[in-house]
Amino acid sequence: MASLRKENDRGRDGWRLRFLVDKKRRSFRLGNVSKSAAEDFQAHIKELVRAHKLKVLPNLATQQWVRSLDGKYRDDLVAWGLTEPLSPKTTTDAGRLLGPFIDSYIAARVDIGTGSVTNYKQARRLLCEYFGERHALRAITPADADRWRRWLMARPVKWDKDGNPIKTMAPATVSKHVKRTKTMFNDAVRDRLLNESPFADQKGGSESNKDRHHFIDRATAAAVLKSCANHDWGSIFGLTRFAGLRCPSELTRLKWADVQFDAGRLRIDSTKTRLRFCPIFPELRPILEAAAADRENDLVMKRRLVAGYGVDANLATQFHRILERAGIKPWEKTFINLRSNRRTELQERFPSHVVDAWIGHSTKTAEAHYLQVTDEHWSAGNAIWTGKPMAVELDVAGTQAEMQNSGSAQGSMSGDLAGQNAGTSLKAKRDQDAAQTRKKPAICGLLTSHAFQ
Repeated sequence: MASLRKENDRGRDGWRLRFLVDKKRRSFRLGNVSKSAAEDFQAHIKELVRAHKLKVLPNLATQQWVRSLDGKYRDDLVAWGLTEPLSPKTTTDAGRLLGPFIDSYIAARVDIGTGSVTNYKQARRLLCEYFGERHALRAITPADADRWRRWLMARPVKWDKDGNPIKTMAPATVSKHVKRTKTMFNDAVRDRLLNESPFADQKGGSESNKDRHHFIDRATAAAVLKSCANHDWGSIFGLTRFAGLRCPSELTRLKWADVQFDAGRLRIDSTKTRLRFCPIFPELRPILEAAAADRENDLVMKRRLVAGYGVDANLATQFHRILERAGIKPWEKTFINLRSNRRTELQERFPSHVVDAWIGHSTKTAEAHYLQVTDEHWSAGNAIWTGKPMAVELDVAGTQAEMQNSGSAQGSMSGDLAGQNAGTSLKAKRDQDAAQTRKKPAICGLLTSHAFQ
């Protein structure tokens, strides 16, 4: 129990809260505050004592209240075992300021690959661009989070030759940045840097944007290969289009020792999915064999397959030049679409669990982000029977004649009935007048007779 009473301490009026923790008396002097404030303090202390006794977490309201405390009150609660000490990070820039906090978070994420690190750094850049590098974490409100999201949605990402914006950030891209920001700020709450996340109410939304899908057919693929100036670029295109490798993370890590020609396999040591294998598909084999023959005297087994580019290389710019040289307009999501194309093709010929193992993602992910509806699907839909072929003959003229004959017959019957009803109505009126002097059974007989006329 926690008792609360007002008392005078050496001429100072105020509230005194007394309670037991592990059978020891503890107390707080709350000072000259309102009664409702003192009772609110008392209720939270009761909840902390209850949770301590049962060795459970206090309710959410009390957890948030404790996080808002500082100074002697919190120090005493920590000393009595009723709450945890504040994070030591709160006295450092990494615990108080936006930019240093995100840097600290990314540095601690040793469990993610280089691609994910790059994605988190992109979210950092956008947050700091809007709020400022040294903006206080606690100063960001849920309303600020709403405004930041609207700013992202209106932010230009593409301009014309005159510098005029022609495209804003896609909703799927905005959702990805919001999702990563929520993850980082949830970590700040778990680290006791914040009472609650200002991004907690933000909905991630769909991260799929099928409007940016593009299918590269075999004729286009042949034209691209013909325009590649060397075997490095032939291999880059072949491995992404016909093996579905992630570019650049998986492709630039691939070594010639990973190309097992005799076994017909590629050994893919991915930072995202760890080790997996996929076939050296018939479309890919001649591309890799030609590249290997070109380097047979160059200790190829010890070198990376694409030697001229690292994991941070900007391959898209040079690849767009190759496309333009082939007379092909560059498409969006350049290498992701190549990977998506291969997943779509393999999905139609092999079971999902096999393609998942080869490509390195789940069927659920493929359905949301990779599988495409191609021109071949539309052509097949117009030409291929989905069941047993059947003869379809329509006798339109005969059907219309039958409907007209049926309508004429119904009209004639309606006319006859109308005439009968008119005659019956006059007769019924006369019979009704006469029925006033007849017996009741005769009325029933009249009605019955009328019903069958």
